Amino acid sequence: MLLAVVLLLLASLCLAVTVAAQEPTPEPPVYEVQPGDTLFTIAERFGTTVEALVAANGIEDPSLINVGQKLVIPTAQPELVPAPEPTAHSRVHPVHPGETLPALAFRYGTTVWALREGNPVHRLGLLTPGQELAIPEPLAILTGTATFPVVTGSPAPGVQGETLAIEVEGQQGMEVEGWFLGQALHFSGEEGRYWALVGVDPLTPAGSYPVALRATEVDSGDRLTFQQTLTVTKGEFSTYNVVVPADRTGLLAPDVSDAERLTVTAVFSGFSDLQLWRGPFGYPLAGELRITAPFGQRRSYNGGPVSSYHSGWDLGADKGTPVYAPMTGTVVLAEPLQVRGKVVILDHGRGVFTGFWHLSQIDVTVGQVVGKGEVVGLVGNSGLSTGPHLHWEMRVLGVAVDAFQWTRREFP
Repeated sequence: MLLAVVLLLLASLCLAVTVAAQEPTPEPPVYEVQPGDTLFTIAERFGTTVEALVAANGIEDPSLINVGQKLVIPTAQPELVPAPEPTAHSRVHPVHPGETLPALAFRYGTTVWALREGNPVHRLGLLTPGQELAIPEPLAILTGTATFPVVTGSPAPGVQGETLAIEVEGQQGMEVEGWFLGQALHFSGEEGRYWALVGVDPLTPAGSYPVALRATEVDSGDRLTFQQTLTVTKGEFSTYNVVVPADRTGLLAPDVSDAERLTVTAVFSGFSDLQLWRGPFGYPLAGELRITAPFGQRRSYNGGPVSSYHSGWDLGADKGTPVYAPMTGTVVLAEPLQVRGKVVILDHGRGVFTGFWHLSQIDVTVGQVVGKGEVVGLVGNSGLSTGPHLHWEMRVLGVAVDAFQWTRREFP
């Protein structure tokens, strides 16, 4: 027994954690000031603010800019949560009637002395029901020793723009909550095995990020705090300049696009505990798909700097082609918008949504539950579109993700 403890302690001292190197952040776009430009109009054009332009370029007087002056455009980046300092796992145990220090020391793989050291215990070692004890890390893990849950991510590593399933597996039933990349995780499951989905923003820099977790064990009442590091790798995205016809450039105006974006974002931010999907998703169009613009493609408009990315897949098709629900869902938006044209959004539950833009006809109504393969509308060219096509978008907890990933694999 003593030899096993010594070997375990020596092994723990030899462990080292390898953290994936951060990839260099791409250089921000640069804009050359044209006659008639002001910081306000430039900020509106590129979806930023005057304050951000002033800070990015060290401008002393915002009212004075010169024709030909080159300005760095601060592009929209996801707001990342600062990585917390690595902390040791913690376990707090509420004492139950009849429990003693020796029995607890055996259960948690520690010693009575260690329990006394970390807690204000009566000199006789008496415990009071309801008293909370901080449980130290086990010195040795034997059969029946209480351990911390195991945390895994799938796929591993995660990829920019993809959906990541985070699984927590423990020795007994738990109530679990957690956070990853600034998003609250919604766990589901039973019998000690729980999962949550999270979308990795296509602009999230490659690197390693902590999953912060808290859990309460149902039987023991123990409160656990623990974390795991998951890696995000770089996705493969191209860059494309979108040429918008002169009669539709007004749709790029911030007062039009921003209000519509807030409407759509509010819909995508919903969350329902009822899961309506099972198995891989289907495709929204029948037959062979003709991809005209991929998901995640970095975009500029009419020759301007890169200011956004493509949040879905553009699929070329003739006007009037039926658009099918790729999975059972509830219609949460079905109306014409200025930029996205005629729109249908389906809620599949657990924070998973699909959207269909630029339709020529909407065939469903809000509140209607449609089954996989049912028609939701027809392909069109409405809104900010340069030709008949379907824009197919998918969101997980409000983050745009690759919809094709959901056709290739089954999430919990």
